[in-house]
Amino acid sequence: MSQLSFLQMTDASAWKGLTTENHLGAIWKQDPHKVSDLITKIQAANFGNNIDTMLAQFPTLEFSDERDYTWELSSPAVENVALVEARIDGTAVVATDEAGKNFSEFELVFPIDYFDDTQVIVGERNELYPVLIVGAGIPEGTNMVYTCRLNTGDADLFIPFEEIVSGKRFSGEYSPVEAKFSETGHQPRYKGNITMRNAFTHLRMKKVTPGNMTLRKMGTKLQDPRSGKNFTVWQDYESFVFDREFRDDINRMLMYGTANRTEDGGYEVAGKSGYKIVQGAGIRQQMEAANTEFYNDFSIEDLTERLLDLSEGKISGDQRKFVMRTGERGAYLFHKALEEFSQLYTPAQEQMRIGKGKAPAGVSVSKPMGYGGQFVEYIGPNGIEVTLSIDSMYGNRDRNKIQHPDGGVAESYRFDIMDVGTSDGQPNIQKVSVTGMPIIHKYVAGLRNPFDPAGAVTAVGNAVDAWEEHKMYIGGVIVRDPSKTASFIPNILSHQ
Repeated sequence: MSQLSFLQMTDASAWKGLTTENHLGAIWKQDPHKVSDLITKIQAANFGNNIDTMLAQFPTLEFSDERDYTWELSSPAVENVALVEARIDGTAVVATDEAGKNFSEFELVFPIDYFDDTQVIVGERNELYPVLIVGAGIPEGTNMVYTCRLNTGDADLFIPFEEIVSGKRFSGEYSPVEAKFSETGHQPRYKGNITMRNAFTHLRMKKVTPGNMTLRKMGTKLQDPRSGKNFTVWQDYESFVFDREFRDDINRMLMYGTANRTEDGGYEVAGKSGYKIVQGAGIRQQMEAANTEFYNDFSIEDLTERLLDLSEGKISGDQRKFVMRTGERGAYLFHKALEEFSQLYTPAQEQMRIGKGKAPAGVSVSKPMGYGGQFVEYIGPNGIEVTLSIDSMYGNRDRNKIQHPDGGVAESYRFDIMDVGTSDGQPNIQKVSVTGMPIIHKYVAGLRNPFDPAGAVTAVGNAVDAWEEHKMYIGGVIVRDPSKTASFIPNILSHQ
């Protein structure tokens, strides 16, 4: 399939060879997948980048039916546990106690049976006060009591009171045992995966078009990168508007969709048929449970801290590649922040910014020069890479009504950071659909319609000189691991 390299809207009269074979309506009938891809690229080129464009780089995950779809989010079995109480001879420790001194025993109480006999555990000071469990845990109601000693050769060592107060967290280290006749060690820890669930959303649109609108044509010029030759596809104007608005609906659903499942797992809102309307969560709602921060001042230092939070212990150093989606105002803010940040290290790279310019019309300039450049990428420490992506929806003044005091709509200053790498070997953010149903596109033929060869004798659904088109999209989106995403939101959009 030819891939879009550049794109230009033209009037059909500006080019020759208008045929029915390259009308998008005819291509719909022949190859729905091909035209769906074409329309995605047409919309992106003419109306800006959107979330569907970004997700198109990954394969769509398909399911066999329209039931709720689930996925597993693995979680490490190793964790730390909050201390309930520390005791000496069954009595809660006080500030003057010296737990563990002279190799003495003491008890640690935890809310779950998590540690084992022979296991070394550590609190917040880690190896300063290594604790050896010297007996099997004893149940006490819902708690578990462990008899312990300090794993040390220093008789004067003890655990300070402030290190064993309620709430201090402990984790397992290892199980040292005797060289001869040892009998046991600690057991492995298992933790079930987290099951995530979302629902398919069904979207529909309908249009009725007078037959004479087939005469109002629009051409889209494309270039085949293999041959370098241009070719043109065309469609009637009304169908173009229909495609564009339906794609906008899909993009808004993928990004902003809100789940309407009740706490008991049902649905309350019914459609005209009497059956329930099922709506799945979009990207934004799936990200909410992760890392959200409201800001007054945006800085590269704050961005770096957030990206380290997203990466450390979660993403290997060679895969820390993030896309940061924002509006045009946010892109300018990012540029200014990096420009200021870069002053700490270089003299603004003037040699890269100053170049030859164009003399203005009607003015004699002997050596016209230009100055420019915009920061669109940040390569930070520890393998972090951030690429800016301007999303046209962020700056949409019809949808986004709250104005920012610095100009433009507040939503245009929002930054959504997304790990577009893999999670358990799969794209972290991915569209889902039902197998064989990317977009259902049907029409009810009238006397004239753009889907039949011009002048051909064909059957019609009715005698009216008009036709109906219907589109349905069944799909949704997965954010496999929301902890690998984050949002910087201007304070003016805070709900408080």
